[in-house]
Amino acid sequence: MLYLLSIALVATLAFGLVWLRQRRWHQRDRVVRRLLDGADALEAQLLDCRARMQRLKSMIVVLPEEMSADANVALTADDKVTAGLRGLLAHRLWIKQHAETASTGELENACAALDQSREVMRSQLARLDAITGELADAQSSASSVSPRAKSQVT
Repeated sequence: MLYLLSIALVATLAFGLVWLRQRRWHQRDRVVRRLLDGADALEAQLLDCRARMQRLKSMIVVLPEEMSADANVALTADDKVTAGLRGLLAHRLWIKQHAETASTGELENACAALDQSREVMRSQLARLDAITGELADAQSSASSVSPRAKSQVT
């Protein structure tokens, strides 16, 4: 009887250890997935930002310089988008090289950094939306000016 009780205790202990290991593995797997999903979302935001900036550049062409100054400042950020994409690539390489050996805390910190970057991009995209709206209003104002009024201004 004591023999069977010992076997049951050892089996329960082994099962508990396997369960804890599986639980940690699943938690780590969820963090890595969240990290990769965050990187994908940031990349989509960066590419969206670049596309919006290109659309704004085409809108600026038809406006006088003084009406498009704010937009010109915003559109000089194309180098920042490229730098962001390069940084994201470096982040993905880190994930590839260290995801298996990094601690869960390190992976969580990487997720937090991506979340912060995505929040910054969200605010930049909102700024681009505001500038797009202002440019659209300026274009409609500029097109509503009669040709006679335009010639008197020049």
